[in-house]
Amino acid sequence: MDPKLLSHAKSYIDALARGVNPLTGEAVPEGDVINQVRISRCLFYVSDVLGEVLKKANAKAAPELATFSPEQLDLTPFVFVPEGLTVTNFVAAINACRPETMKKLQMADVTRWLVAHDYLREEIRGNKKRKRVTPQGQQIGITEQERTGNFGTYYQILYLESAQRFLIDQLSAIAAAE
Repeated sequence: MDPKLLSHAKSYIDALARGVNPLTGEAVPEGDVINQVRISRCLFYVSDVLGEVLKKANAKAAPELATFSPEQLDLTPFVFVPEGLTVTNFVAAINACRPETMKKLQMADVTRWLVAHDYLREEIRGNKKRKRVTPQGQQIGITEQERTGNFGTYYQILYLESAQRFLIDQLSAIAAAE
């Protein structure tokens, strides 16, 4: 299936469903068969189906991204922040160093690995899971600061420069655990 041809056919069906001649752009006379409600609804349905087919055709045409691979990162632009980064900012900085053909590192994969290796622990607070730093996490440079937000007090976890370096060294293990 040619996506360009499908798109062109969909535009014709859309015009007919709206009661417009797709060749001239003029309104079709009231008594014309395409202005009958059942025909118009059928044309809108066919347009929706063509839209779904186009989405699938375009998704297949998009190149498949390679698995995240730390070995292919160009860490030259990575800037270590001594006062600390949140995991969100750390992951964003790592992802800025990857080729566009590679999947992104996910924040959840990093935190899951840190919990599995006892650098962070999960606790239930209210009805939500929260992460807290363990003594082992503190040793590598993970800290937490108590903050107050719109929904009360929370702990912001920061990764100091030593923790950022540690995580970069562990990227292969984190990617493998994914």
